[in-house]
Amino acid sequence: MRADPLSQFTALHDRYGPLVRLIRWPVSLFLVSDPEAIGDILVGGQKAYGKGAVLSGPGSRRRVVQPLRTLLGDGLLTSAGEDHLRQRRLMQPLFHKQRIAEYGQQFVAIAESTAASWHDGQRLDVHAEMSEMTLAIVARTIFDVDISDHVLDVVRAALDETMSGSAVQQASGLGLGESSRLPLPAVRRRRATRAALDRTIYDLIAAHRAAGAGGTDLMSLLMAARDGDTGGQLTDHEIRDEAVTLLLAGHETAANALTWTFHLLGGAPVVAAELGEELDTVLAGRLPTFDDLPRLTYTNAVFNESMRLYPPVWAMVRHLVEDREVAGYLLPAWSTLVIGQWVMHRDGRWWPHPERFDPGRWLEPAGGAAGTSDAAGGAGATDSSGTRPRFAYFPFGGGRRQCIGNGFAVAEGVLALATIASRWTLTPASNTPVQPEPAITLRPRGPVSMIVHSRR
Repeated sequence: MRADPLSQFTALHDRYGPLVRLIRWPVSLFLVSDPEAIGDILVGGQKAYGKGAVLSGPGSRRRVVQPLRTLLGDGLLTSAGEDHLRQRRLMQPLFHKQRIAEYGQQFVAIAESTAASWHDGQRLDVHAEMSEMTLAIVARTIFDVDISDHVLDVVRAALDETMSGSAVQQASGLGLGESSRLPLPAVRRRRATRAALDRTIYDLIAAHRAAGAGGTDLMSLLMAARDGDTGGQLTDHEIRDEAVTLLLAGHETAANALTWTFHLLGGAPVVAAELGEELDTVLAGRLPTFDDLPRLTYTNAVFNESMRLYPPVWAMVRHLVEDREVAGYLLPAWSTLVIGQWVMHRDGRWWPHPERFDPGRWLEPAGGAAGTSDAAGGAGATDSSGTRPRFAYFPFGGGRRQCIGNGFAVAEGVLALATIASRWTLTPASNTPVQPEPAITLRPRGPVSMIVHSRR
Protein backbone atom coordinates (compact mmCIF):
# COMPACT_ATOMS: atom_id res chain seq x y z
CA MET A 1 0.00 0.00 0.00
CA ARG A 2 2.80 2.42 0.83
CA ALA A 3 4.70 1.61 -2.35
CA ASP A 4 1.81 2.02 -4.78
CA PRO A 5 -1.50 3.15 -3.24
CA LEU A 6 -2.94 4.19 -6.61
CA SER A 7 -2.79 0.67 -8.07
CA GLN A 8 -3.78 -0.88 -4.75
CA PHE A 9 -6.88 1.31 -4.36
CA THR A 10 -7.92 0.62 -7.95
CA ALA A 11 -7.39 -3.13 -7.55
CA LEU A 12 -9.34 -3.22 -4.27
CA HIS A 13 -12.24 -1.35 -5.85
CA ASP A 14 -12.25 -3.66 -8.87
CA ARG A 15 -12.17 -6.77 -6.69
CA TYR A 16 -14.43 -5.87 -3.76
CA GLY A 17 -16.72 -3.09 -4.95
CA PRO A 18 -17.75 0.34 -3.66
CA LEU A 19 -16.68 -0.01 0.00
CA VAL A 20 -13.46 -1.61 1.25
CA ARG A 21 -12.00 -1.56 4.76
CA LEU A 22 -8.30 -0.69 4.43
CA ILE A 23 -7.10 -0.44 8.04
CA ARG A 24 -8.63 -1.32 11.43
CA TRP A 25 -6.27 0.44 13.85
CA PRO A 26 -5.20 3.10 14.77
CA VAL A 27 -7.78 4.40 12.31
CA SER A 28 -10.80 2.50 10.97
CA LEU A 29 -10.24 3.43 7.34
CA PHE A 30 -12.58 2.70 4.40
CA LEU A 31 -12.18 3.34 0.67
CA VAL A 32 -15.44 4.68 -0.84
CA SER A 33 -15.79 4.49 -4.62
CA ASP A 34 -19.50 4.76 -5.36
CA PRO A 35 -20.89 7.95 -6.97
CA GLU A 36 -24.10 7.96 -4.94
CA ALA A 37 -22.26 7.43 -1.66
CA ILE A 38 -19.75 10.15 -2.56
CA GLY A 39 -22.66 12.46 -3.35
CA ASP A 40 -24.09 11.77 0.11
CA ILE A 41 -20.72 12.51 1.73
CA LEU A 42 -20.08 15.75 -0.15
CA VAL A 43 -23.63 17.07 -0.71
CA GLY A 44 -26.65 15.19 0.61
CA GLY A 45 -25.57 14.27 4.13
CA GLN A 46 -22.83 16.77 4.86
CA LYS A 47 -23.77 17.17 8.52
CA ALA A 48 -23.05 13.49 9.13
CA TYR A 49 -19.45 13.83 8.00
CA GLY A 50 -16.49 15.78 9.31
CA LYS A 51 -13.20 16.84 7.75
CA GLY A 52 -10.07 14.84 8.50
CA ALA A 53 -9.13 11.39 9.80
CA VAL A 54 -9.90 9.91 13.22
CA LEU A 55 -7.00 8.39 15.16
CA SER A 56 -7.62 6.04 18.08
CA GLY A 57 -5.56 6.38 21.22
CA PRO A 58 -5.35 4.46 24.49
CA GLY A 59 -8.72 3.26 25.72
CA SER A 60 -11.53 5.08 23.94
CA ARG A 61 -9.61 8.31 23.31
CA ARG A 62 -9.93 9.62 19.75
CA ARG A 63 -8.79 12.72 17.91
CA VAL A 64 -9.30 14.17 14.44
CA VAL A 65 -6.20 15.10 12.43
CA GLN A 66 -5.69 16.93 9.15
CA PRO A 67 -2.25 16.71 7.49
CA LEU A 68 -2.52 20.13 5.85
CA ARG A 69 -3.36 22.02 9.04
CA THR A 70 0.34 22.10 9.98
CA LEU A 71 0.98 24.45 7.06
CA LEU A 72 -2.42 26.00 6.32
CA GLY A 73 -3.70 26.64 9.83
CA ASP A 74 -7.46 27.15 9.88
CA GLY A 75 -7.96 28.43 6.35
CA LEU A 76 -10.91 27.63 4.13
CA LEU A 77 -9.53 24.20 3.22
CA THR A 78 -9.17 22.98 6.81
CA SER A 79 -11.78 24.91 8.82
CA ALA A 80 -15.17 23.43 9.72
CA GLY A 81 -18.69 24.37 10.81
CA GLU A 82 -19.64 28.01 11.24
CA ASP A 83 -16.03 29.16 10.81
CA HIS A 84 -15.93 27.58 7.35
CA LEU A 85 -19.28 29.11 6.32
CA ARG A 86 -18.15 32.56 7.48
CA GLN A 87 -14.86 32.30 5.61
CA ARG A 88 -16.59 31.13 2.46
CA ARG A 89 -19.03 34.07 2.57
CA LEU A 90 -16.14 36.49 2.93
CA MET A 91 -14.10 34.95 0.12
CA GLN A 92 -16.81 34.21 -2.44
CA PRO A 93 -16.70 37.67 -4.07
CA LEU A 94 -12.95 37.24 -4.67
CA PHE A 95 -13.71 34.50 -7.19
CA HIS A 96 -16.55 36.13 -9.09
CA LYS A 97 -16.31 35.64 -12.84
CA GLN A 98 -15.39 39.27 -13.40
CA ARG A 99 -12.50 39.03 -10.92
CA ILE A 100 -11.18 35.92 -12.66
CA ALA A 101 -11.46 37.68 -16.03
CA GLU A 102 -9.24 40.48 -14.66
CA TYR A 103 -6.63 37.92 -13.63
CA GLY A 104 -6.78 36.29 -17.07
CA GLN A 105 -4.38 38.87 -18.53
CA GLN A 106 -1.82 38.00 -15.86
CA PHE A 107 -2.22 34.26 -16.48
CA VAL A 108 -1.44 34.80 -20.16
CA ALA A 109 1.35 37.33 -19.65
CA ILE A 110 3.27 35.08 -17.26
CA ALA A 111 2.69 31.98 -19.41
CA GLU A 112 3.95 33.89 -22.45
CA SER A 113 7.03 34.99 -20.52
CA THR A 114 7.72 31.35 -19.65
CA ALA A 115 7.25 30.23 -23.27
CA ALA A 116 9.43 33.06 -24.59
CA SER A 117 12.35 31.88 -22.44
CA TRP A 118 12.52 28.50 -24.25
CA HIS A 119 14.31 27.78 -27.52
CA ASP A 120 13.78 25.20 -30.25
CA GLY A 121 15.29 21.83 -29.37
CA GLN A 122 15.76 22.69 -25.71
CA ARG A 123 15.51 19.89 -23.16
CA LEU A 124 13.74 20.93 -19.98
CA ASP A 125 11.98 19.63 -16.87
CA VAL A 126 8.37 20.51 -17.51
CA HIS A 127 7.35 20.11 -13.88
CA ALA A 128 10.02 22.57 -12.75
CA GLU A 129 8.94 25.02 -15.47
CA MET A 130 5.24 24.76 -14.59
CA SER A 131 6.02 25.11 -10.88
CA GLU A 132 7.94 28.32 -11.46
CA MET A 133 5.26 29.66 -13.79
CA THR A 134 2.31 28.98 -11.48
CA LEU A 135 4.26 30.28 -8.50
CA ALA A 136 4.79 33.52 -10.42
CA ILE A 137 1.05 33.64 -11.20
CA VAL A 138 -0.05 33.26 -7.58
CA ALA A 139 2.66 35.64 -6.39
CA ARG A 140 1.24 38.28 -8.73
CA THR A 141 -2.49 37.60 -8.15
CA ILE A 142 -2.32 36.96 -4.39
CA PHE A 143 0.53 39.12 -3.13
CA ASP A 144 1.20 41.55 -6.00
CA VAL A 145 4.93 40.71 -5.98
CA ASP A 146 7.27 39.73 -8.82
CA ILE A 147 8.98 36.39 -9.24
CA SER A 148 12.32 37.92 -8.27
CA ASP A 149 11.01 38.55 -4.77
CA HIS A 150 12.53 36.46 -1.96
CA VAL A 151 9.04 35.37 -0.91
CA LEU A 152 9.03 32.80 -3.71
CA ASP A 153 12.00 30.90 -2.26
CA VAL A 154 10.31 30.76 1.11
CA VAL A 155 6.99 29.62 -0.33
CA ARG A 156 8.67 26.99 -2.50
CA ALA A 157 10.56 25.50 0.45
CA ALA A 158 7.45 25.37 2.67
CA LEU A 159 5.32 23.68 0.02
CA ASP A 160 8.01 21.17 -0.92
CA GLU A 161 8.47 20.20 2.73
CA THR A 162 4.72 19.79 3.23
CA MET A 163 4.21 17.70 0.09
CA SER A 164 6.81 15.12 1.08
CA GLY A 165 5.98 11.94 2.98
CA SER A 166 4.10 8.69 2.64
CA ALA A 167 0.93 8.75 0.57
CA VAL A 168 -0.98 6.47 2.95
CA GLN A 169 0.18 8.47 5.96
CA GLN A 170 -0.89 11.71 4.32
CA ALA A 171 -4.28 10.35 3.22
CA SER A 172 -5.20 8.72 6.52
CA GLY A 173 -3.54 11.08 8.97
CA LEU A 174 -1.16 8.36 10.15
CA GLY A 175 2.28 9.55 11.12
CA LEU A 176 0.90 12.78 12.58
CA GLY A 177 0.96 11.58 16.16
CA GLU A 178 3.61 11.85 18.84
CA SER A 179 6.48 11.86 16.31
CA SER A 180 5.39 15.30 15.10
CA ARG A 181 6.46 16.70 18.48
CA LEU A 182 9.86 14.97 18.62
CA PRO A 183 13.08 16.82 17.66
CA LEU A 184 13.58 14.75 14.52
CA PRO A 185 15.39 16.30 11.50
CA ALA A 186 12.25 16.23 9.32
CA VAL A 187 10.18 17.80 12.10
CA ARG A 188 12.78 20.54 12.65
CA ARG A 189 12.88 21.30 8.91
CA ARG A 190 9.10 21.50 8.76
CA ARG A 191 8.96 23.86 11.71
CA ALA A 192 11.73 26.05 10.28
CA THR A 193 10.08 26.40 6.86
CA ARG A 194 6.71 27.09 8.48
CA ALA A 195 8.28 29.82 10.68
CA ALA A 196 10.00 31.40 7.65
CA LEU A 197 6.75 31.33 5.70
CA ASP A 198 4.86 32.94 8.58
CA ARG A 199 7.39 35.77 8.86
CA THR A 200 7.20 36.41 5.12
CA ILE A 201 3.40 36.40 4.97
CA TYR A 202 3.01 38.66 8.00
CA ASP A 203 5.56 41.08 6.51
CA LEU A 204 3.50 41.18 3.30
CA ILE A 205 0.32 41.80 5.30
CA ALA A 206 1.99 44.65 7.16
CA ALA A 207 3.28 46.14 3.90
CA HIS A 208 -0.19 45.93 2.34
CA ARG A 209 -1.77 47.62 5.35
CA ALA A 210 0.86 50.36 5.34
CA ALA A 211 0.21 50.99 1.63
CA GLY A 212 -3.53 51.20 2.16
CA ALA A 213 -4.31 47.73 0.77
CA GLY A 214 -6.24 49.19 -2.14
CA GLY A 215 -5.00 46.89 -4.88
CA THR A 216 -6.79 44.18 -6.85
CA ASP A 217 -4.55 41.35 -5.62
CA LEU A 218 -6.29 38.75 -3.45
CA MET A 219 -4.53 39.82 -0.25
CA SER A 220 -5.82 43.38 -0.61
CA LEU A 221 -9.29 42.02 -1.29
CA LEU A 222 -9.08 39.74 1.77
CA MET A 223 -8.24 42.77 3.91
CA ALA A 224 -11.16 44.72 2.50
CA ALA A 225 -13.69 41.87 2.74
CA ARG A 226 -16.68 42.39 5.06
CA ASP A 227 -19.07 39.75 6.36
CA GLY A 228 -22.49 40.60 4.94
CA ASP A 229 -24.21 39.39 8.14
CA THR A 230 -21.96 40.81 10.86
CA GLY A 231 -19.80 43.39 9.09
CA GLY A 232 -16.74 41.69 10.56
CA GLN A 233 -13.35 41.46 8.87
CA LEU A 234 -10.63 38.83 8.77
CA THR A 235 -7.85 39.16 11.33
CA ASP A 236 -4.20 39.15 10.24
CA HIS A 237 -3.94 35.55 11.45
CA GLU A 238 -6.97 34.56 9.36
CA ILE A 239 -5.59 36.41 6.32
CA ARG A 240 -2.33 34.50 6.73
CA ASP A 241 -4.17 31.16 6.74
CA GLU A 242 -6.29 32.06 3.71
CA ALA A 243 -3.29 33.38 1.76
CA VAL A 244 -1.29 30.20 2.33
CA THR A 245 -4.33 28.11 1.38
CA LEU A 246 -4.64 30.04 -1.89
CA LEU A 247 -0.91 29.54 -2.49
CA LEU A 248 -1.27 25.78 -2.21
CA ALA A 249 -4.39 25.61 -4.37
CA GLY A 250 -3.25 28.12 -6.97
CA HIS A 251 0.34 26.94 -7.31
CA GLU A 252 0.81 23.29 -6.36
CA THR A 253 -2.32 21.84 -7.96
CA ALA A 254 -2.12 24.04 -11.07
CA ALA A 255 1.53 23.11 -11.65
CA ASN A 256 0.72 19.42 -11.37
CA ALA A 257 -2.31 19.65 -13.68
CA LEU A 258 -0.33 21.43 -16.41
CA THR A 259 2.66 19.10 -16.04
CA TRP A 260 0.49 16.02 -16.54
CA THR A 261 -1.27 17.72 -19.47
CA PHE A 262 1.99 18.29 -21.36
CA HIS A 263 3.18 14.80 -20.44
CA LEU A 264 0.01 13.27 -21.92
CA LEU A 265 0.18 15.45 -25.03
CA GLY A 266 3.77 14.35 -25.55
CA GLY A 267 2.62 10.77 -25.90
CA ALA A 268 -0.38 11.59 -28.11
CA PRO A 269 0.78 13.41 -31.27
CA VAL A 270 -2.68 13.18 -32.89
CA VAL A 271 -4.26 14.93 -29.91
CA ALA A 272 -1.47 17.53 -29.86
CA ALA A 273 -2.03 18.22 -33.57
CA GLU A 274 -5.79 18.66 -33.07
CA LEU A 275 -5.12 21.00 -30.16
CA GLY A 276 -2.75 23.04 -32.33
CA GLU A 277 -5.34 23.27 -35.13
CA GLU A 278 -7.95 24.69 -32.75
CA LEU A 279 -5.51 27.23 -31.33
CA ASP A 280 -4.46 28.31 -34.84
CA THR A 281 -8.09 28.72 -35.88
CA VAL A 282 -9.41 30.50 -32.79
CA LEU A 283 -6.38 32.63 -31.94
CA ALA A 284 -4.91 33.17 -35.43
CA GLY A 285 -1.49 33.91 -33.99
CA ARG A 286 -2.52 36.22 -31.16
CA LEU A 287 -2.45 35.54 -27.42
CA PRO A 288 -5.60 34.10 -25.82
CA THR A 289 -7.92 36.11 -23.58
CA PHE A 290 -10.49 35.18 -20.96
CA ASP A 291 -13.23 35.77 -23.54
CA ASP A 292 -11.74 33.02 -25.72
CA LEU A 293 -12.41 30.29 -23.13
CA PRO A 294 -15.89 29.31 -24.44
CA ARG A 295 -14.49 28.94 -27.97
CA LEU A 296 -11.50 26.82 -26.95
CA THR A 297 -13.64 23.70 -26.65
CA TYR A 298 -10.94 21.17 -27.49
CA THR A 299 -8.39 22.93 -25.28
CA ASN A 300 -10.85 22.69 -22.39
CA ALA A 301 -11.41 19.02 -23.23
CA VAL A 302 -7.66 18.32 -23.14
CA PHE A 303 -7.39 19.94 -19.70
CA ASN A 304 -10.45 18.07 -18.38
CA GLU A 305 -9.14 14.74 -19.64
CA SER A 306 -5.75 15.39 -18.06
CA MET A 307 -7.39 16.04 -14.68
CA ARG A 308 -9.46 12.89 -15.11
CA LEU A 309 -6.37 10.72 -15.56
CA TYR A 310 -4.17 12.63 -13.12
CA PRO A 311 -6.39 14.54 -10.67
CA PRO A 312 -4.22 17.09 -8.85
CA VAL A 313 -5.83 15.96 -5.58
CA TRP A 314 -6.07 12.18 -5.88
CA ALA A 315 -8.10 11.48 -2.70
CA MET A 316 -9.99 13.28 0.07
CA VAL A 317 -10.62 12.22 3.66
CA ARG A 318 -13.79 12.53 5.75
CA HIS A 319 -14.97 10.90 8.97
CA LEU A 320 -18.41 9.96 10.26
CA VAL A 321 -19.74 11.92 13.22
CA GLU A 322 -22.70 9.53 13.58
CA ASP A 323 -23.65 6.01 12.54
CA ARG A 324 -24.65 6.06 8.87
CA GLU A 325 -25.26 3.80 5.91
CA VAL A 326 -22.53 4.20 3.30
CA ALA A 327 -22.67 2.33 -0.02
CA GLY A 328 -25.14 -0.16 1.47
CA TYR A 329 -23.25 -0.83 4.73
CA LEU A 330 -23.97 0.60 8.18
CA LEU A 331 -20.73 2.16 9.43
CA PRO A 332 -20.19 3.35 13.01
CA ALA A 333 -19.38 6.90 13.99
CA TRP A 334 -15.65 7.74 13.97
CA SER A 335 -15.03 5.69 10.83
CA THR A 336 -12.63 7.43 8.42
CA LEU A 337 -13.50 7.46 4.71
CA VAL A 338 -11.10 7.90 1.79
CA ILE A 339 -12.87 9.23 -1.31
CA GLY A 340 -10.67 8.46 -4.28
CA GLN A 341 -10.81 10.72 -7.32
CA TRP A 342 -8.10 8.53 -8.88
CA VAL A 343 -10.32 5.45 -8.53
CA MET A 344 -13.55 7.08 -9.69
CA HIS A 345 -11.95 8.83 -12.66
CA ARG A 346 -10.70 5.47 -13.96
CA ASP A 347 -13.86 3.45 -13.32
CA GLY A 348 -14.73 1.61 -16.56
CA ARG A 349 -18.46 1.81 -15.78
CA TRP A 350 -18.39 5.52 -16.55
CA TRP A 351 -15.25 5.87 -18.65
CA PRO A 352 -14.87 3.45 -21.59
CA HIS A 353 -11.19 2.52 -22.04
CA PRO A 354 -10.41 4.47 -18.83
CA GLU A 355 -6.62 4.41 -19.25
CA ARG A 356 -6.83 6.06 -22.68
CA PHE A 357 -6.08 9.76 -23.05
CA ASP A 358 -9.12 10.76 -25.12
CA PRO A 359 -10.19 14.44 -24.94
CA GLY A 360 -12.91 13.63 -27.46
CA ARG A 361 -14.98 12.02 -24.72
CA TRP A 362 -15.59 15.52 -23.30
CA LEU A 363 -17.14 16.66 -26.59
CA GLU A 364 -19.77 13.90 -26.44
CA PRO A 365 -23.15 14.27 -24.66
CA ALA A 366 -21.89 12.41 -21.56
CA GLY A 367 -18.93 14.75 -21.14
CA GLY A 368 -19.66 17.27 -18.41
CA ALA A 369 -17.35 20.10 -17.34
CA ALA A 370 -14.53 20.44 -14.86
CA GLY A 371 -15.94 23.56 -13.30
CA THR A 372 -19.53 22.31 -12.96
CA SER A 373 -21.05 23.32 -9.64
CA ASP A 374 -23.46 21.00 -7.86
CA ALA A 375 -24.68 23.62 -5.40
CA ALA A 376 -28.27 23.05 -6.49
CA GLY A 377 -27.86 19.34 -7.12
CA GLY A 378 -28.06 16.36 -4.84
CA ALA A 379 -26.35 13.04 -4.44
CA GLY A 380 -27.89 11.71 -7.63
CA ALA A 381 -27.10 14.70 -9.84
CA THR A 382 -25.80 13.69 -13.28
CA ASP A 383 -24.38 15.42 -16.32
CA SER A 384 -26.61 16.92 -19.00
CA SER A 385 -27.07 13.58 -20.79
CA GLY A 386 -28.22 11.79 -17.63
CA THR A 387 -25.85 8.90 -18.33
CA ARG A 388 -22.86 9.64 -16.11
CA PRO A 389 -23.24 10.26 -12.36
CA ARG A 390 -22.15 13.64 -11.07
CA PHE A 391 -19.45 12.13 -8.89
CA ALA A 392 -17.85 9.99 -11.54
CA TYR A 393 -15.65 13.07 -12.02
CA PHE A 394 -14.94 15.58 -9.26
CA PRO A 395 -11.41 17.05 -9.37
CA PHE A 396 -12.59 20.02 -7.30
CA GLY A 397 -14.69 18.11 -4.77
CA GLY A 398 -18.34 19.00 -4.36
CA GLY A 399 -21.05 20.51 -2.18
CA ARG A 400 -20.36 23.34 0.24
CA ARG A 401 -16.71 22.37 0.39
CA GLN A 402 -16.21 22.34 -3.36
CA CYS A 403 -13.04 24.24 -4.19
CA ILE A 404 -13.97 27.92 -4.14
CA GLY A 405 -11.30 28.65 -6.74
CA ASN A 406 -12.36 26.06 -9.34
CA GLY A 407 -13.19 28.76 -11.89
CA PHE A 408 -9.83 30.43 -11.22
CA ALA A 409 -8.02 27.08 -11.62
CA VAL A 410 -9.71 26.14 -14.90
CA ALA A 411 -9.14 29.60 -16.40
CA GLU A 412 -5.50 29.56 -15.29
CA GLY A 413 -4.91 26.06 -16.66
CA VAL A 414 -6.66 26.48 -20.00
CA LEU A 415 -5.21 29.93 -20.74
CA ALA A 416 -1.68 28.83 -19.82
CA LEU A 417 -2.08 25.68 -21.93
CA ALA A 418 -3.38 27.70 -24.90
CA THR A 419 -0.57 30.26 -24.60
CA ILE A 420 2.22 27.67 -24.52
CA ALA A 421 0.73 25.08 -26.92
CA SER A 422 0.07 27.67 -29.61
CA ARG A 423 3.82 28.33 -29.68
CA TRP A 424 5.46 25.01 -28.78
CA THR A 425 4.99 21.26 -29.06
CA LEU A 426 6.66 19.18 -26.34
CA THR A 427 7.79 15.57 -26.81
CA PRO A 428 9.31 13.13 -24.28
CA ALA A 429 13.10 13.31 -23.99
CA SER A 430 13.33 9.59 -23.23
CA ASN A 431 11.26 6.41 -23.04
CA THR A 432 11.48 6.34 -19.25
CA PRO A 433 7.93 6.21 -17.82
CA VAL A 434 6.85 9.12 -15.63
CA GLN A 435 5.40 7.81 -12.37
CA PRO A 436 2.95 9.73 -10.16
CA GLU A 437 3.88 10.42 -6.53
CA PRO A 438 0.63 10.30 -4.52
CA ALA A 439 1.22 12.36 -1.38
CA ILE A 440 -1.20 15.17 -0.54
CA THR A 441 -1.23 16.10 -4.22
CA LEU A 442 -0.38 14.02 -7.29
CA ARG A 443 3.08 15.20 -8.28
CA PRO A 444 5.28 13.38 -10.80
CA ARG A 445 8.02 11.32 -9.20
CA GLY A 446 11.21 12.99 -10.40
CA PRO A 447 11.75 15.30 -13.39
CA VAL A 448 9.48 15.28 -16.45
CA SER A 449 12.09 15.69 -19.15
CA MET A 450 10.77 16.91 -22.53
CA ILE A 451 12.07 18.48 -25.76
CA VAL A 452 10.67 21.77 -27.03
CA HIS A 453 9.71 22.08 -30.73
CA SER A 454 8.65 25.36 -32.31
CA ARG A 455 5.27 25.52 -34.08
CA ARG A 456 6.03 28.87 -35.74
